[in-house]
Amino acid sequence: MSIDVNNRAAAVIVAAGNGSRFGDTAKVLAPAQGRPLLAWSLDAFEAAHSVRDVVIVVGAHTEDAIRRLVATGLWTKVSAMVVGGANRQESVANGIAAVRDDLEIVLIHDAARPMIEPMQVDACTQCAATTGAAILAAPVADTLKRADGGRVVETVSRAGMWAAQTPQAFRLLDYRDALTRIKGREADFTDDASIFEALGRPVALVPGTRLNVKVTEPEDLVLVDLLLRDRESRYAHEEASDRG
Repeated sequence: MSIDVNNRAAAVIVAAGNGSRFGDTAKVLAPAQGRPLLAWSLDAFEAAHSVRDVVIVVGAHTEDAIRRLVATGLWTKVSAMVVGGANRQESVANGIAAVRDDLEIVLIHDAARPMIEPMQVDACTQCAATTGAAILAAPVADTLKRADGGRVVETVSRAGMWAAQTPQAFRLLDYRDALTRIKGREADFTDDASIFEALGRPVALVPGTRLNVKVTEPEDLVLVDLLLRDRESRYAHEEASDRG
């Protein structure tokens, strides 16, 4: 069932990580196609019809630079910036606390995934509004091996296996309730949806693509740079075709 979700969601973009592998440059501010990674994520949520507000969770090492970036005025939906906590779960909780109560859905996104598209954001919002919780994910294509001590123990079937991505979307009141219920167990959860799973609540899948990569290592920037260049070239070509 399709329902109108325009302007019913807030996005919490987590940009507080240390990114120690990136040296002096904070990961979310590392350049890809001449712009910080965070800027590409902000573009997608700015263009998404379902998103009314964007909350950015910053770190002590990123706050000043992100405030300068947002001050350029390119993103009108940024409603708040908050400082993260000791770990990702605390950072997300700080961001959730800054979301206005009159919004129905919250989307949580890693700033280090710059390839996210507005249509994917809206699809996650739509699914969460219908089911309560939804994550963007891609089917696992590689053969999976379980190892111990540097040796393969077994080959794991990839049937039914999906790689979780972001955004992950939830009804706001339900997610706030879930955070209260798991207080003190934050270390048990590797992503936002696993909190819902631990409480026995269903989480729906929104099919994504492997293009929505997460920048973890410096060499990932090379791949993202190429992907962004190809995407921007394709968009420019489509716009030129539309103009005739």
